[in-house]
Amino acid sequence: MTQPLFDFDLKRVSREHYITGKAAINFPHAGSTTGGWHYLSYFDRVSGVAKVSLAGIHYPDTTAFFSDLGIIDVTEQMAKPGWSVEGRQLHMADHYRAAADMIKRWAFSESANCNLEVDEWFPSPSEKQQLLKVLDVAEPELF
Repeated sequence: MTQPLFDFDLKRVSREHYITGKAAINFPHAGSTTGGWHYLSYFDRVSGVAKVSLAGIHYPDTTAFFSDLGIIDVTEQMAKPGWSVEGRQLHMADHYRAAADMIKRWAFSESANCNLEVDEWFPSPSEKQQLLKVLDVAEPELF
């Protein structure tokens, strides 16, 4: 049986198994240019379903490549619209870490296509530069 691509609640979210991938890319982090209505595709308050990919479960564990760079505590931010897990902290990749996780996943797969939309998600030169800085952190592990 193949492993599901998502969790549909937040019960397994932790610092080790943080939310990453497109759910994190589309989360409206403060000061970020991505997010917006796409957020609703992953966090549906009406149905109570959160469709999230977790690092180390649905995505490879990239800690050896990026350490804890870009993994943030979003417990308070998630609680505002009603997303919480009693007594637990919720962690998520910021946009740069989520994109780096997606790139690493694709680079080590057999897929010819990468579904990363760098120009859309990181439209300014400074945002693209920041993504490259995150990817540079992994260089010692690659060579």
